[in-house]
Amino acid sequence: MYYLSARKVHLFGFQDEAVRKQINYVLDENEIIGKGPNSTISLVFDGIKQLNKGEKHLKITCDNAGGQNKNNVTIWFYLYLVICGYYESIELNFMIPGHTKFKCDGSFGLIKRLYRKTTVDCVDHVVDVVKRSSVKGLNKARRYNGRDCFQYFDILSGLVVYFRKLNGMQKFQHFLFTRANPGVVRAQEVAGGPFQESKLLKTGKSGVSNVIKKIKALSFSMLVPPPMKYERQEYLYNYIRPFVPDEFKDITCPQPVK
Repeated sequence: MYYLSARKVHLFGFQDEAVRKQINYVLDENEIIGKGPNSTISLVFDGIKQLNKGEKHLKITCDNAGGQNKNNVTIWFYLYLVICGYYESIELNFMIPGHTKFKCDGSFGLIKRLYRKTTVDCVDHVVDVVKRSSVKGLNKARRYNGRDCFQYFDILSGLVVYFRKLNGMQKFQHFLFTRANPGVVRAQEVAGGPFQESKLLKTGKSGVSNVIKKIKALSFSMLVPPPMKYERQEYLYNYIRPFVPDEFKDITCPQPVK
């Protein structure tokens, strides 16, 4: 088994430090749409909807991963949230490279500790590990389950029409968005340093108010994960299935279907 590639399960964590609760998205390898911004932001969007209890000010911290977090689509998304009234203000902070361990990693550590001592034969077993990993119920599990629990959205295509890119965004670590200044982001290179203000809203001839109305009425297109490739199905069936207990063979490594 050491040299084989077993069925993969992806874990994405979104924690509310105020209530000490982390939603862990447990995703089978045929339940993801890739590692671009649409995937990450869709999960963050769902996490916000799950955890927000009417708060109007959001402070969010994440790592510097460019493909998932630190990119222009993420900036547009938080501009979208304040424009649509989800929050009055949002403070977005990226951790300094080399110092990227924070609360979510502590919760992942609890999951890993139990995972190493547990026999796991299917995705539902991973869900069970997540739920049992913290004595006080810090870690919660959430599945995709064919869109029954949450959906992926094409955030990129929906917002690129209304916002322009922030030049040199990778040099900034802190960003501030407010409902009072729609389409405007204030950015800092270091905490406590001067802010650079940038207007990212594309107004053209429509005017700010008309563009704001269109953004508030925006409906994102849903994205559906592609089916597992036939070659991957064959691999799991031929090489992994023999190691799986009989009662889980057809769950984890079913017969390939084109």
